[in-house]
Amino acid sequence: MRGVGAILRPAAHGAWDLNPRRDISSWLARWFPRTPARSVVALKTPIKVELVAGKTYRWCVCGRSKKQPFCDGSHFFQRTGLSPLKFKAQETRTVALCTCKATQRPPYCDGTHRSERVQKAEVGSPL
Repeated sequence: MRGVGAILRPAAHGAWDLNPRRDISSWLARWFPRTPARSVVALKTPIKVELVAGKTYRWCVCGRSKKQPFCDGSHFFQRTGLSPLKFKAQETRTVALCTCKATQRPPYCDGTHRSERVQKAEVGSPL
């Protein structure tokens, strides 16, 4: 198979022909861009939250949520092409969740917000 977006069409000889993905220039392309936007710095410090064992959370990946560090759907309405990181807490505990969106251990803070690169960045801008 050539890809998820491939189109099946009947060929002249009666068999089905698999054509490569066509250019999406419809309303779908506006809602689901081919190239996702880059995450933006929401804040330059992590947010401490108490996670409850067994509960599923959706961590904001795009940085545009007004409910940091969790997703409020802004990624969809701003057409970023990004999706939240869904995770389940293994135990009830207080953790620091990343809001600079540059962590190497998402959704948890790894101290990257202390770097010069993050500290020089404007809140709301990509790194």
